[in-house]
Amino acid sequence: MEIKPNFEGLRIEKYSINSLSDFHTKAGKLNKLLLCFVSNGTLDLQINALPFHIQSNSTIMLLPDTDLGTISGSRDLEVSVLFISLDFISTYSFLTVLLASDEIKFNPAIKVESTARKLIWSTVKLIEDYHSKTKEESTMESVQYLLYALLELVSKLYLPVIKNNSLLQSRSQDIIDHFFELLNKHGHLERSVLFYSDQLHLSPQYLSSFIKKETGKPIKQWISYRVIKQAEELLKTTSLSIKEISNQLQFVDSSLFCRYFRRCTGITANTYRENYKIKK
Repeated sequence: MEIKPNFEGLRIEKYSINSLSDFHTKAGKLNKLLLCFVSNGTLDLQINALPFHIQSNSTIMLLPDTDLGTISGSRDLEVSVLFISLDFISTYSFLTVLLASDEIKFNPAIKVESTARKLIWSTVKLIEDYHSKTKEESTMESVQYLLYALLELVSKLYLPVIKNNSLLQSRSQDIIDHFFELLNKHGHLERSVLFYSDQLHLSPQYLSSFIKKETGKPIKQWISYRVIKQAEELLKTTSLSIKEISNQLQFVDSSLFCRYFRRCTGITANTYRENYKIKK
């Protein structure tokens, strides 16, 4: 049963044994964070080629790009699923490393103890209630605040899986370090966010919000910076024509390169080269 979504970025559905095939179809196609709350029955499914037997009163965190295999459940199965776009939760800084965690990727299910379960289940119910109301009765912000509270509760369940906070920090630093390694190596030719997100096994939306949060600059600004640095180096140290430089940097044509250079620097490529010669 689908709870009618009023807000773009969040979809809430409930599943039983009779609708599991529908869940499998939708979950396999979406590049979103999925939070599954098994309130009754049992669930058997393959996640990233590993088999999991999930009991009632468990939560499952399915990260973006999770490979979901075969799925089955008991006759009394009841599952609530939140399909959450990364844009909808991009400001939730504590999720940054959780979403990139290999530990959670291969340990996605956790049995929730009674104390935490009561609070988590009641928060899920509250989100469902708010989410199903009209826009006059409920706002996107109110749902986001409730979802923030839920995600914070759920994230605490997974901290033991990730072992400790120092590992969280090192994982975050690993992503940054790897991104800049890729940028230094490929940035003069690769101007697509998708290239870097694929290399890091993250979604483009998540990587963009992560880099902006951690560095203070949008990812496209970093990419442009790397392209321009290479272009400036070629303008200063070689006698290559603008067209030849454009070809080296794999622009479709030199006019596109010239517009790109001027937009990023405020001057034309020829002016930059002439100014460098004068200063020299």
